[in-house]
Amino acid sequence: MDISPYVLAFTQKRKPLSPLYDMKTARNLLKDGGEYALTRQECWEDSAYLAYNIQASVRAYPRNKDTAIRIYKDLLRFLKEKSGTDISVRYPPTAVSNTFERLMFIAKYLQDPQHSISELPELLWVSQKTVSEDIKRLSGNHDDPIQVCGKPFIIDEMERNRDSVHFPSTAHPLFLIPNLTQVLVTLKGLREMADYPLYAGYARTAASDIWEQLSDYAKSRIRFVLSELLPEDLDWYESLRKSEDGLFLSEARCSGHNVVLDCIKNGKAFCAEYADDGIIRIFQDCVFVPGSYSGDSIEVNTAMPGRWIKTPQ
Repeated sequence: MDISPYVLAFTQKRKPLSPLYDMKTARNLLKDGGEYALTRQECWEDSAYLAYNIQASVRAYPRNKDTAIRIYKDLLRFLKEKSGTDISVRYPPTAVSNTFERLMFIAKYLQDPQHSISELPELLWVSQKTVSEDIKRLSGNHDDPIQVCGKPFIIDEMERNRDSVHFPSTAHPLFLIPNLTQVLVTLKGLREMADYPLYAGYARTAASDIWEQLSDYAKSRIRFVLSELLPEDLDWYESLRKSEDGLFLSEARCSGHNVVLDCIKNGKAFCAEYADDGIIRIFQDCVFVPGSYSGDSIEVNTAMPGRWIKTPQ
C-alpha cells in the first residue's frame, strides 16, 4: 500500500495529536530533516517497509529518540484511522533517551546469560557506541557514572566476556515510592530479620540504604512513632550508617563474615569447621544439601575427608 499521501497529510496538520511535541518537530522527522527523515528511507512509501523504516529513522535521529517514537506512534494511529491500515511495530521496552532508564534496563537485561550485548542496539534503537558507553558507566569504567540519591550506582564486579556479561552478584534496582508508614513497616521487618544470623548482614545493609535516603523530617517522625506510640528500642535504627561509597553491594560484601546464604543460594563450595568432643576438623569442598536448612541446622556434603587442625587446651 502507498502510504505517502497519509504521511504528507499528517505533516500538514496544524496541531499534533500529542502535547509532547510540535508539528515543526514532526515535519522535520518525517520529511524535512536529514538522512534520518522517513522520506529519505528506502521504499518509504510502501507500508510493508514502514516498521523497518521507522526503526531506521529513529536510530539515526540525533535528538530525543523518545519524542521521535511518540511521533511515529501518532503517525500509525493517524494512518489506521484514515486508511484502516494497522502496522505493528516492536518499540524499545524502555525510554531510550533517558540515560537513567536505559542503564537500569541494561543492568537487568544482561543478568540473563541467554542475553547478549550485541542484541541491545537493535532492541533499544541506539548505536553500539551508546551501548558500550552505558556498560562502562555501569561497571565503573567511566568518568561520569550514574548517580542515585547522591551515590554512584556501579556494579564493580561486572565482567565482560566478548558478547556477554558475567555478574558474580546481580543488581536489582527497585526504586519504590513508599509512604512513611510503609517505610516504617519495612524497617521493622528488616529489624526482625537482623536477629537471624543467616540474614543479618543483608537485612542491615538493606535497612541502611533506606535510612540513608530518608529526610531528617522522616527520621524524626519514625523516632517519635517508635519511642512514643509503638515503643521500641531505637539503638538499632540509630546505628544504621552506611559507610560504603557505592550504592550497590555484592552478596559477598553485604553478608559480612556470614557467607552461608550466599553459598546456599548460589551452590558455592566452601570450607567448614566441625567441632566434636573438643576436637576441630576442617572439611574442604563442602556444599550445602538443598532443602536441609531448618533454622538452627543444615546438612553438608563434602568430597574431602576432614583434616585435624588442633585440640583445644
